[in-house]
Amino acid sequence: MSEPPEKVDGTEAADDWELQRDEAKEAGDAAFRAQNFEAAIQAYSTALSLDPENAKILSNRSAAYLQSNQKSKALYDAQKCVELGTMGIKGQSRLAAALQALGRFNEAQREWKSILEREAQHAAALKGVSDCEKALRDSEDKKRKEEEESKQQQTANNKDEAVDELDDFFNEVEEVTEAVVRQKQEEPQEKPTEAIKSHKKDLGTAKDQIDRLLAPNYKWRNLNPFFVLDISHNASEEEISRRYKALSLLLHPDKNPNDPRAQEAYDEVLQAKAKLNDENKANHARQLVEQGMKQGKLDWQEQQQNPRGQNNKKIESLDDFQSRAVQKIFAQIQQKRREVEERHRKQEQRERQQEEETLSKERESRKFDKNWKEEDRVDKRIGNWRNFQKKKKPKSS
Repeated sequence: MSEPPEKVDGTEAADDWELQRDEAKEAGDAAFRAQNFEAAIQAYSTALSLDPENAKILSNRSAAYLQSNQKSKALYDAQKCVELGTMGIKGQSRLAAALQALGRFNEAQREWKSILEREAQHAAALKGVSDCEKALRDSEDKKRKEEEESKQQQTANNKDEAVDELDDFFNEVEEVTEAVVRQKQEEPQEKPTEAIKSHKKDLGTAKDQIDRLLAPNYKWRNLNPFFVLDISHNASEEEISRRYKALSLLLHPDKNPNDPRAQEAYDEVLQAKAKLNDENKANHARQLVEQGMKQGKLDWQEQQQNPRGQNNKKIESLDDFQSRAVQKIFAQIQQKRREVEERHRKQEQRERQQEEETLSKERESRKFDKNWKEEDRVDKRIGNWRNFQKKKKPKSS
């Protein structure tokens, strides 16, 4: 049975490991203030080997990691600090800062905004939200610029292959289309209710739409929100809203109780509308459709110029080529997004595993030191007791 802790001024004295932990933390704080972040990390790591779930030390080490540009390790400590739940806004601000440093601006922005809900004038959070918004805008601008440059390059590469007669033909088609659009714009506007009914009539039956939305490989086709709503990518916000209302009324599970697929088809419509409600996502989707239609047109032109080998094949229309090209572009973007997410997940997993191995070694070392100290104290206690017994023995006469 271990001895009770000694008391100093009426209070229990701290154990040796607590004193060592506090000394290591103070050394880390001093190194951090001196901007010697590597030394600070080493001191905080020593403190955490004695007390692995000390949220304050985890928070401090996260800050030191971030200052030394070890962003993933800063994120891991911040996440663990928040999980422990004892640091409040301080821990959450560490998490937001690490996410922002890693370029995960959407996640960082959510954390900063969550802090502002609890403390509206939190200076770091206000700056964090502003910086994240700017970074996201810059990222979107860069992405749009790269896509525009890519489209221009693609057009330039294929320019020599275009046929003048076909260009004239498509110019005439575009002029006719524009004339039809102008004519429709000049016609009296329908009332909202009548417009929704008109859209609903154009959609056909619920079964037709469910079959269309849940056809084989539908998860790839439905990446294009305009395909899901069965509407042109040039449609106005008002037209999109009316088409969504008409389609959701047609597919609502309550109106199709005998078709178990209705709920899934209805969910696809909801997801498509959610994408189009986001202005950035809607614009990006429009750009992808435009790019796909141009590529489809080029592919179709190539077929017209090289009809060999098409004798036994069905001659596909321009719409077929454009539809396939649009679907392909959305699928490629989604695949790239998944690959990036998978690489990011594996990177975090590797870093987390390395951190766990380090902590495990530190815990084993601490356990060994503790056992050794306990055995040493027991040996000393037994030795003292034996010496005491020897002194008590009466001297022989």
